Amino acid sequence: MSAAAATATAVTAARGEAAEPVRPLTPFHERLLSEELTLRSSDSHQRMANALSEAKVDLNPHQVEAASFALDSLSRGGCMLADEVGLGKTIEAGLAIGQLIAEGKTRILILAPATLRAQWNSELKEKFDLESVLVDGRTVRATGNCFDQPFPVICSHPFAANKAALVSEIPWDLVVIDEAHRLRNAHKAGHKTGQALRAALSGRPKLLLTATPLQNDLMELFGLMSLLDEQILGPEHAFRTRYQVDPSCGGLKEDAVAELKERLAPVVQRTLRRQVREYVRYTNRRSIVEDFAPSPEEQDLYEKVSEYLRRSEAAAIEPGKKTLLTLCYRKLLASSTYAIAPTLRRLSDNLEKRLEAAKLGAQAMALFEPEEAKQFAEEGEEWSDDPARPTSVRTLQNEVWELKQYADLADSIKVNAKGEALKRALDRTFTVMRAHQWPEKALIFTESKRTQQYLFNLLSANGYQGKISLLAGDLAATPEERRALVDEFRNRSQILICTEAGAEGLNLQFCNLVVNYDLPWNPQRVEQRIGRCHRYGQQRDVLVINFLNRQNAADARLFELLEKKLNLFDGVFGASDEILGALESGVDFERRVLDIYQSCRHPDEINAAFDKLRSDMEQRISTRMTEMRSVVLERFDGDVRRKLKLAGEQTKEVLAKRQQEARALTGSVLGKGVSGRLQVAKAAYAVRDRTHDAISYLQLDAAGLPSRLARLAGSEGWWFVYKFELSGLKPEEKLVHLVLVREKDGGFRALPVQDGAHFVKLAAKVEKRRQPEGVSVSLLQEQALLAAKDELIRAAERRNARELDRARERADRYAEDCLLESREAVEHTRDQWIDARKVVAATEDPAERVKARATADRLEREYRKKLASLRNEEEKRYAAKDRQISDLVQKSKVTEKRSMIASAYFWLS
Repeated sequence: MSAAAATATAVTAARGEAAEPVRPLTPFHERLLSEELTLRSSDSHQRMANALSEAKVDLNPHQVEAASFALDSLSRGGCMLADEVGLGKTIEAGLAIGQLIAEGKTRILILAPATLRAQWNSELKEKFDLESVLVDGRTVRATGNCFDQPFPVICSHPFAANKAALVSEIPWDLVVIDEAHRLRNAHKAGHKTGQALRAALSGRPKLLLTATPLQNDLMELFGLMSLLDEQILGPEHAFRTRYQVDPSCGGLKEDAVAELKERLAPVVQRTLRRQVREYVRYTNRRSIVEDFAPSPEEQDLYEKVSEYLRRSEAAAIEPGKKTLLTLCYRKLLASSTYAIAPTLRRLSDNLEKRLEAAKLGAQAMALFEPEEAKQFAEEGEEWSDDPARPTSVRTLQNEVWELKQYADLADSIKVNAKGEALKRALDRTFTVMRAHQWPEKALIFTESKRTQQYLFNLLSANGYQGKISLLAGDLAATPEERRALVDEFRNRSQILICTEAGAEGLNLQFCNLVVNYDLPWNPQRVEQRIGRCHRYGQQRDVLVINFLNRQNAADARLFELLEKKLNLFDGVFGASDEILGALESGVDFERRVLDIYQSCRHPDEINAAFDKLRSDMEQRISTRMTEMRSVVLERFDGDVRRKLKLAGEQTKEVLAKRQQEARALTGSVLGKGVSGRLQVAKAAYAVRDRTHDAISYLQLDAAGLPSRLARLAGSEGWWFVYKFELSGLKPEEKLVHLVLVREKDGGFRALPVQDGAHFVKLAAKVEKRRQPEGVSVSLLQEQALLAAKDELIRAAERRNARELDRARERADRYAEDCLLESREAVEHTRDQWIDARKVVAATEDPAERVKARATADRLEREYRKKLASLRNEEEKRYAAKDRQISDLVQKSKVTEKRSMIASAYFWLS
């Protein structure tokens, strides 16, 4: 089959159209393709051919480029893929995983947040046809290693950390760490999860995935790089010394920027959404504001409970957690009366029991803490308050009575204005969606399970009976249950009501209506919610409904800040990663908002406080964005686009060639032209299992030769195909086509290897009538083979030399980084000694002079001691570096192993 016909067939198959029947290959060509399709290449784009052809996704150039970058980095320890949110980092990692598995490297560990495990499991199966196994507490066996599996293993970060000893036993080919920014403090001794994973995964190739590698300061970036490989940025002291932020510009100095970018370039790949709009279609997000006015009873309850929460001391609230719990109670208060009423009742009951215990002189009970406080665990880690002072019995009695009054008032309110507004908003929006022929589905978020139940009852009674699904922290807790719930929402229900537990790990592109029934104060939580629907693969504009009580000045100003300044609800991208990153985890921002609600009562105070918050935020965002852009995470748009264009073109060529060859092989051997991994492996195995084929005799179509080789038409000769296996830091396999053409005088001459490779593209059939004359070509064959071998080895040595130079530079820098602190200490002590000698020279009083001389002598001894210690440390560091380099030099030595896989005599006509 001609190359043109094969390519057309492959493209047709890629488009899903009916493919032409594939004509049988000669046994010679079957043998060639069985080797070609399983070669290990050093070129990352060629190497990815298997994974690319298997992926059931729309491959975009930036994803192919990132996956190629990742594969290329694995021999050096791995990298971090830091594309902006929504650009498909899971797909990029999946491509790398698929290719490694195609090469027989199946020891793969995927660490992800617990809520994302099911997503990983399903996407590997659906998009890459890869089996994987979920490992958690339910699957741990009494004996054996639960991580010792023939498939990729998926588990949570904490589970792997708790089982670090078992994790370290496996010689992983790749470890993927999703949401890696959660481990940005892994370098700190107190970060138990990060420390355990660093130790267990040391020396294993790693792939870190995060959209926000640098959130608030450079030390977070340092933490991630130290998790990848501590040699990249050196020890902490050296990093802090070399890369200090200059307060005058809010970023690093120019020389520090250049050095840091150089260090990170081989290990960090980041593409921004604006850079790929040529390839990726993003829909808009549109904001819908639904106003509501609380009833007098609701407003009365809100004001009374607000005043209670503003007290500097409230006996019912645990003092050490007052800030966190106050945030939680304010959220419940704003959510619904159905959420706050039972909470107030529990607070009063608990306080009453404490009162009775106090009267009897018994030990006080623990204070009540609502279930909803669990969702603010992130805040709880960072917020702490002073313990309380003793409270009098009279104060306890008054507070119990007060809380009961508030609970009674909340219980008496049966109609919530915001709930009524939700009914109106859904009815109106579904009418619009029906007119546009959009799916009439809504994803509703609330921060309270009791509000969730209230909304379920409310909407069920108003036309949505049997059309509602629920997701909370204790509902759909396992990956399988979450997957089933997504299927239920996709295929059967119309509304999914989630608590905050649903904001992570769900892909709901089939829904384009997000309802923030309760609006989080943390901007990252808001973006995470909207991102469940507004993400890669969404075909429609996403509508975002928010509820606003404009009578509440604080609510109005907060919404204005989220909408206008952070652009969370409108536009193509929402809030940029840089802005969200500048707000850290959003916790500081959330606390600032809480302070305003707690301390400001009048509109003027509220406006002034929010103006100050906005000003501070603008300054911080500007500073952090400057720092982000100036350091690591952006490349020039023009350069990126040119590179992505090239990657796209290479991908098309590689994919078409691989599909062409795969279909040709499977069609010829199995009788069915397909390009799937299993079918190709089956066909290749069948060919290799045959007894060694005798010499083939081929009739080749000279019409397929390039013009510069057209003169060969009418020629005949020998065609030998050798497989070379080359070792080194970048091992690879090559097929060499050695073509010997018969001359007019009866002798033979060898074609250049690159010309011989063109013969694979020629249409061929078995020649059954003719036989060649018996002329020995062994000498010429051996000479040509040696020339080809020398050329391959020289190319491999150049490639390995470049890798070795990179490794040397990293080792040199690491050694110097490790010595920096000791050298600074020596210099500091030397300066002190010099200063002490100056004091001696300047002292006139004999007694004081003796003291000064004693100090100078002590500093001299200390200096010399530290100097000797430094020399000893230098010897150890340099010796360790030399051993490392020596090992690398040994690994970089190129050796070759070759075998002849096929031979043929041909006639060109």
